[in-house]
Amino acid sequence: MYLFGFGSLINLSSAQKSFKRVLSQRDLIPVKISGFKRVWNAVESIQFENENQGINGVFLNIKKEENSILFGVMIEISEEELEVLKLREKNYSCITIKKESVLNFKAKGDLIAFMTTNEEKIAKIGDKNSFIPFKYTQVVKEALKNYDEEFNKNFEEIFKDYPFSLKEGNYTFTD
Repeated sequence: MYLFGFGSLINLSSAQKSFKRVLSQRDLIPVKISGFKRVWNAVESIQFENENQGINGVFLNIKKEENSILFGVMIEISEEELEVLKLREKNYSCITIKKESVLNFKAKGDLIAFMTTNEEKIAKIGDKNSFIPFKYTQVVKEALKNYDEEFNKNFEEIFKDYPFSLKEGNYTFTD
């Protein structure tokens, strides 16, 4: 079984936080998936340092889109690791991506991904008190240094014309 990462999980140090075992860059297998697109709309309650008010942090999500190609990473996982991931990603739905959707790698099994599907956790343009944490964008951008040009190109669009304002600073998740 595999985990599909499309945002911060493409970053080795970020992915490592989800696993008890030590991961290496080789464990993050770059893949192309058909039928999905990356979007900024996953809402998480966060709080920035030196602020006493929580905000809606907007993070990367995926959505089904028939003619799209989505780059990300595939990480082989155990059932036990999946259960730990389900706790970490409690606000996301655990979806299955069929192994046939992987275009550049012969996967031995289907992929699991965590996708926000709950309408209450989907950000909409114009939502008040909603920001993309700048630090999160840097985690994703830093990871891209480990991948080829085609992989990087697939991410370019998300770093143009952000649908929400960026907010600087360190933050923690509050839910």
